[in-house]
Amino acid sequence: FFFQAEDGIRDPLWSRGLGDVYKRQIWLFALIAIAICRLHGDMIESWDFSASPSSVIARTFSNFVDHFDRSNHKKFDQRYWYTLDNWDNKSGPILFYLCGESMGRFPGNATFIMELSRTLHAAVVALEHRYYGYSMPVPDLSNENMIYLSHDQALADSAHFIQYFKRHIHAYSSRVITVGGSYAGALSAWMRYKYPHLIHGALSSSGVVNAVLDFSDFDDQIRASVQKSGPKCESIIHKLIKEAEDTWKTNPWIIKIAHDAPFIEWEDFMFYYSDIFVEAVQYGQRTNFCDFLEKIENDPERQHKLAQFAISYRAPCHIYSFDYIRTTQIDPYNNYRQWTYQFCSSLGYLNTVGRKGEPMRFKEMTLKYWQSYCKKSFDTVTFPNTNETNSIYGDLRIAQLVSNVFFTNGGEDPWQWAGVRSVDPNDRSVEALVIDCDNCGHCVDLHAPTPDDSQLLKEARERITKRIKEWLK
Repeated sequence: FFFQAEDGIRDPLWSRGLGDVYKRQIWLFALIAIAICRLHGDMIESWDFSASPSSVIARTFSNFVDHFDRSNHKKFDQRYWYTLDNWDNKSGPILFYLCGESMGRFPGNATFIMELSRTLHAAVVALEHRYYGYSMPVPDLSNENMIYLSHDQALADSAHFIQYFKRHIHAYSSRVITVGGSYAGALSAWMRYKYPHLIHGALSSSGVVNAVLDFSDFDDQIRASVQKSGPKCESIIHKLIKEAEDTWKTNPWIIKIAHDAPFIEWEDFMFYYSDIFVEAVQYGQRTNFCDFLEKIENDPERQHKLAQFAISYRAPCHIYSFDYIRTTQIDPYNNYRQWTYQFCSSLGYLNTVGRKGEPMRFKEMTLKYWQSYCKKSFDTVTFPNTNETNSIYGDLRIAQLVSNVFFTNGGEDPWQWAGVRSVDPNDRSVEALVIDCDNCGHCVDLHAPTPDDSQLLKEARERITKRIKEWLK
């Protein structure tokens, strides 16, 4: 389940969060193809990743550890990157890319945000989220040091930073458009809502603006998306889940060894195993993944091949263990403890069993499961107060409270049910669009445009560009 979305643009291959979209999505596609072709001995072409512009400048900014306690004057170094390659310094805007729940990075040169930069003659700046990557306001991740990790502090970081950045490049009159995907897509919309004097507009791609506690709609959407490949794919997933459960009950070592995680416990394994199916659909690889499952359906080694496939394209099983979640030592490439704290303390998005058919995960994964999970992670009864979060930021009603925000969602993305999918058609100040094409997953509009994109996706990007131009008139 987790996720970055961030975010939409991630660097580390193994980060867990809402995003991990660009680089990871391409890796996922490539490795699914490898898994399928190994069964037939086909050749695989190499994949080329889009690099960031060569003129990107990397800097750090001294931000406040606590924006809401005036007696606390401590600061920390927060990383950011920017390019002025396409910027018209007389009338060009600033595209402010918000990084999410993993190590930050600058958007690749071929991504949609850089295409927008060229079209709008805009500067582009990206800010790493506090507590992720190298932007650490605390010496370790002990329970007492997690108190400064919140979306409220992250939004204040961005507000404080963008004022500095405009002064730094002498862009006093430039309008700022925030861009983000997944959790960072929510941050993008919330920036426009909370700081309208600083932010002129926002693109919220797969923005999870509704903090949902019992998120069963997520599981239901995975099922609905898989069913687009026909009933067989869903049936195979159910068989694999039951087989794994039955094998664990009789001889758990068979499953543990297959997944290279001899010390994993059942509670952790359920999370990991469910994510195998979730992420393939979430990141727009439903068709290829279902094809792969059909190839191994009757293979006696199907669990082993599924395990090898899972290990090759995503986080290995052992990092789902509480040993990893409870690690307090800072590792720039490890976002597990931080993101767990965020969803356990305030955001929710707890992926529970679906209610519209046979679940696409283990039936024990109810709210009770997540209560135990959060408590074990932090030794306290930590559980998200989503009502408080939504009362401050408006949940789905945010679309009625803001202007100049474009909400997008992929039609097969399970996270769309925590986002704004529609708005009043008579309200021209906001727009919402569900891009309902085959394999249109998480943050699909932020991906690098290709000639093979569906017509619906091409039209979506055209609508986004047109609307932002209208905001800037």
